[in-house]
Formats: sequence, structure tokens, C-alpha cells
Amino acid sequence: MPGLCRRTAPHCAPPSSPHSKQAGWPTTRPVRHRPAASSPAGAASTCRQTPEIMDWPAQDPARAAWVREHQPHSFLVAPLRARGTNLGVAVFTRPARSAAPPFEPADLQIAVKLAGRAAVCIDNARRYTREHGIALALQQSLLPQRLPAQAAVEVAGRYLPAGSPSVAGGDRFDVIPLSGARVASVVGDVSGYGIHASATMGRLRMAVRTLADVDLAPDELLSHLEDLVIRLDADSGSRERIAGAYGVSCLYAIYDPVSRTCTLASADHPAPVLVTPEGTADLLGLPMGPPLGLGGGLPIECSAFEVPQGSFLALYTDGLVVDAHRDVTEGQDSLRTVLAAVVGPLESTGDTVLKTMLAERPADDVARLIARTQALDASQVAVLDLPADPAVVAAARSWASARSGPGTWTISASSPNWWSASWSPTPSGTAPRPADFG
Repeated sequence: MPGLCRRTAPHCAPPSSPHSKQAGWPTTRPVRHRPAASSPAGAASTCRQTPEIMDWPAQDPARAAWVREHQPHSFLVAPLRARGTNLGVAVFTRPARSAAPPFEPADLQIAVKLAGRAAVCIDNARRYTREHGIALALQQSLLPQRLPAQAAVEVAGRYLPAGSPSVAGGDRFDVIPLSGARVASVVGDVSGYGIHASATMGRLRMAVRTLADVDLAPDELLSHLEDLVIRLDADSGSRERIAGAYGVSCLYAIYDPVSRTCTLASADHPAPVLVTPEGTADLLGLPMGPPLGLGGGLPIECSAFEVPQGSFLALYTDGLVVDAHRDVTEGQDSLRTVLAAVVGPLESTGDTVLKTMLAERPADDVARLIARTQALDASQVAVLDLPADPAVVAAARSWASARSGPGTWTISASSPNWWSASWSPTPSGTAPRPADFG
């Protein structure tokens, strides 16, 4: 029956042969070919020059001219078929100028083996490319498309996939607004590559956001996240585990613009770099906990640091500092040097860091998050301690409304005002009156 053959790539040997100069393939236009009735379906075949064979290249004027000039006297056609899919055919010719005899059955056997192996390689490339595209699209859809506007920090995040077309990892970053004008910054890495790593990254990102809404401390949040990873691994049974062989790394940081402190906890994740307004860049010396899912019940500790207003805080995954030519210590030293020398907007600073630290085709994917800290002074903050008495709710509402009304504070886009209230754990003897809140 008639078939469609799509030329994909030409090759002439030796390269110095004048025939190679005439190689005008590939072309996207399919060529119709009707094989001989005696040829079994899906089988390779040899044939001499016949009107049927000559009609095949005649559909391509450039190829027809080449055939008329060189007059190939023998053709060998082998199907490219792998895993039940027809990928095309491989066509071998011997021009009249060549002293080689016509193709024989022995040549056919060699061509069939070559075509079979080539078909498997082509199909593998198609599969890897398709899986990489799906994983990358999935990962990009699960990463934050737009970072939220808030008063605590100015942020710039970027995800950079690996240079290899078969690699799409589980690196992630996120920015989560919290109560009291605070903000949480998260970076993490799921071991492994492909669709599984990208899907796992999305699941953990949603889990972190849910736990952040409960307003947990960084160490408590990572402990709950480890319990979740362990449960998910137990539910997966014999399927691929979330933690993998190396676990899941995560760094969770909370910045408070009122106290100007940053509280962090790390689960086997590289320490962030703090760049002060004076230009000094140092690693924050926080204790590193075990990877999520492989901790074995070991505690994750929390550290707090005072951060001057206008400082840079750089969070990143290991793909930024580790490669085949340097370890994590050397990479972090290079990162400190780059950040200390860069002054400018956050986006350009982040782009300079990526361009300086990474090769043209990095072996691992990278997530980086750079934040410039802001501060709220006493004139921009109102604090109210409430006793454990439901009767004060109305009075507290009136107090908050009075301080957030028009003309009460000077509100600007760069320096918004915030009020916060805390509920006292010890019941008070008497509930405050509305006049007490005036």
C-alpha cells in the first residue's frame, strides 16, 4: 500500500565525495512511495532503478536533479521502527560512478541492524524530549508566576532549568505574606529529575503554604513537612519515593520588618548569604538539619539574626554553587564575592549572579531568591495586647478601625502601615473598655 516517507537527515561518505555537496535534505515535504507488491509490510528491501523508484525522488525537484545526474544503480530501503511505531525509512544508494556492486542480501541484513538501532535511539530522543517538555511545563506552572507585593522585603526570584534537554529537576522558591507585616521566603530542592520531581515539588510547595498559614516557627514548619514526606513515601509503596536516596532539602526564613530580625531553619539546604548596606557579604551560620524524609527523628533547629535595613538576603539551591569543578564551599565563596561587588536593582543583580556563577549549560537546575529588607519604625506600627475574653472583640475592632481610617497615618506604596494585635494566653480580670483603646 502507498506510504509517506519524510526525509530527516542526509549523509554521504566519504565527506569529501562530490555527492555530499548535493545533499539537499532534510525537507519537511513528505514524499509518497508505493513499494513493490512483492515487498512484505515493514520489511527492508533492495531494488534496482525502476520507474517506481524514480517516481519517488521526482516529487522533489532538487533531489530529482541529483538522481538524474548521478544515476544511482542500486537502492536499499530499511524501515525505522521502534516499540511498534514507524519513524520513517533509511534509504541507501550506490551511484553509477561508484565501482561498488549492487546491494546484496548480506548488505540488507547489515542495514536492518543499523536501522533498528538507529530507530531505538531516535525514539529514545523523542521520549526524553517529550518528558522533559512536560516536566518543565509542569514545574513552571507550579512555581509562583508573580511574587506578592508586601512591605517587609523587595524580592526577585528566578528559576533556571538545567542545560541538558533530559533534565528537569525539583528546585523551587516561594514568597508567602504572613500576619503582622512579616514575610516568609522558601527555597528547596527535591532529589531526582523528571515529571516525578516536578510534581513532588508542587505538592511540597502547597504543603508549605498551608503550614505557613498556621503561623508556625521555621523549625516547627520543617518538622511537620518532614512528617508529611514520610507519610507520602509510606503511601507510595513500591513506587518511586519522594525523598529518594538523598531526601528533600528546604530553607524556610521569616523576616519581621518591625523587629528587623530574620528567623531561619534549614533541612540540609545551603546557608543564605547576607549582604549588608556597607557591602560585606557573609554566610548566615545557622545549624543545618537532616534532609526531609531521612532525618530519623533528629531535631531541626532555628536561628535568628538581626538584619540591617536595606540589606540583601540571597537564598539559592545547590545548583548555583556546585558543579563538576568546585564544591559547595568554593561555590559559596565565589557567590559572596559576586554579591559583595554587585550594586543595583534586584533583577539585574540576580541576572549578574546567574551569568557569573553558571556555565553556559549548567548541569543542574537552579532556583534563586534575592530579597532587600525594609523596616517599619514605631510610628508605622500599633500594637494591642488583648486579654482572653471574647467581650473585647468589639472594642478591639473599634480600636483597629480608628487607627486605619483616612488621615490617621500617612500611607504610601513604599512604606505601608500595619497594626497587629496579640491574644494574651492568661485571662484578665476585667475586659478593657472602648475608652481604654482611645
